[in-house]
Amino acid sequence: MAEGMPTLGELEMRVLRLVWQMQPCTERQVSDLVLAERDVARTTVLKTLQRLEAKQLLERLPDVSPVQFRALVEPQRVLPTLVRRFVDNVLGGSSDPLVAYFSGSGKLSAKDLAALREIARKMQESSND
Repeated sequence: MAEGMPTLGELEMRVLRLVWQMQPCTERQVSDLVLAERDVARTTVLKTLQRLEAKQLLERLPDVSPVQFRALVEPQRVLPTLVRRFVDNVLGGSSDPLVAYFSGSGKLSAKDLAALREIARKMQESSND
């Protein structure tokens, strides 16, 4: 799925993240959260769910009323590809601006820092092999 991962717009990514959090969930549940965050029409959210379904990232549960959606892929299969695309396409292939942003943002929690330390440890071990 990594190379075949469809491109996702910002609203598509937000809707997918909401489905991951609430699945299975109805269009209304997703719409209510999106509409609380931004000024879009409910039909826009429905079209976004339909696009994600067409991209084979979501599916409708059969024989359920009202219609409910669930994700067909896990976040850990989607997010690394999207981050790599961001680094390649937006940052020109260098992760330095991303690292600089995180180090200067003050937005990293203790859990985030522990995860980064673990990643750095694994990278160090693999480069020593």
